[in-house]
Amino acid sequence: MDRRSFIKIAAMTGLAVSAPLGVRRAFAQPEPYKGPFFVLVNASGGWDPTYLCDPKPKGAVNRIYDAPASAGKLKYAPIPIDDASLGLDPGSAAYLMSNQQFFEKYAASLTVLNGIDMATNNHDGGSRATWSGRLAEGFPSFGALVAASRAPESSLAYISSGGYDATEGLIPLTRMSSIDALKRVAYPNKMDPNDAESDLYHSNSTAARIRKAQDERLAEALKQQRLPRVKAAMNELMLARASDDVLKDLVLPGELVTLPGYQLSDLQALQQQVQLAVAAFKAGMAVAVNLNLGGFDTHGNHDRDQPRQIAKLLKGVDFLMTEAEAAGIAGNLVVMIGSDFARGPGYNGPSEYDGKDHWSITSAMLMGKGIAKGRVIGGTTDDQRALAIDPASLGLKEGGKVLKPETIHLALRKLAGVGDNELAKLFPLAGDDMPKLLTG
Repeated sequence: MDRRSFIKIAAMTGLAVSAPLGVRRAFAQPEPYKGPFFVLVNASGGWDPTYLCDPKPKGAVNRIYDAPASAGKLKYAPIPIDDASLGLDPGSAAYLMSNQQFFEKYAASLTVLNGIDMATNNHDGGSRATWSGRLAEGFPSFGALVAASRAPESSLAYISSGGYDATEGLIPLTRMSSIDALKRVAYPNKMDPNDAESDLYHSNSTAARIRKAQDERLAEALKQQRLPRVKAAMNELMLARASDDVLKDLVLPGELVTLPGYQLSDLQALQQQVQLAVAAFKAGMAVAVNLNLGGFDTHGNHDRDQPRQIAKLLKGVDFLMTEAEAAGIAGNLVVMIGSDFARGPGYNGPSEYDGKDHWSITSAMLMGKGIAKGRVIGGTTDDQRALAIDPASLGLKEGGKVLKPETIHLALRKLAGVGDNELAKLFPLAGDDMPKLLTG
């Protein structure tokens, strides 16, 4: 059904077009969104920054590397990766990325934030704070806010594969981590959506007649209906059918990433999430995408499992940047990598198989369009206590301000150009204003 036909039926039936809080204009053909594109990479479960971007001397906090290493101005944990130490099948580590490989490649592009005080060691609260800027419930994720602000008419403006993705009614959320599932939605008339030459269930002319009959039947039912809730449900169905061709410009990859063995299945899923994200960005449909990798809640086997998951995470980010470069959008990408909180300080037992428990002082890494390059802001003591910084110079300063999620999100909103808009004002943040935190 085209826009004109729908409006005509709506007028005949008294249909009220529903819209989320983000002031969407139904049925206007949206212009392709041209960026910037935002990717929020979630290390679910609570990562260990001392094994990544906030390294410590060997001792109570670190038992597996001798001393921090450097790449430019950034320090990192030089943890070697191999199949045996990570508990992987032979050959699996070749598909991962070590800290050394990652920081030597990307250090010059990164802003690393260390010593972030999450004020919680609760998974749900930490995830909310990391991705919305607020510990308490009731705030949208940054992805939802920026998508609703920049492309409120796009049906795929905000895509999530996991992590905190509450929208608070600002924008529809597309939960989609499987390209196969999306192909079934995008090409419903194909017997095999993965085959460009697939036979059709119905000829195009027959499919059009079926749709016309459905629309007429629904319009007649709407005229007869008086219950508001039922009319609202019919309205949503009409909206969905009217947007059936919204995915026609989405060019999905013909081949999905496949990795050997079940031990790499989560990395395979992450890389497939990347393929979907890049396709949606390139088509001008998506503004923000959540990517998600779990396995970081290492209360046991910390020294084996945490480096393994970090190596998968870094490989996923590297794959994102490589795919974005191939698609011609890398220069228009903003990437934030974070987790619920951190782990530590120290281990929960003396055995090599023991783990680290939840710890509220954590880190985040950002890179991409507008992000200052090659910087470390903040820090922690050797026992993982947050160090304060000067809000103006951003250097370490006793008696200064400790980084908090609210402060980071104020800067992130400004970077995205949504800090002062009407939607942001509905969800104000009380953090310290550090205008150069991300932009230098």
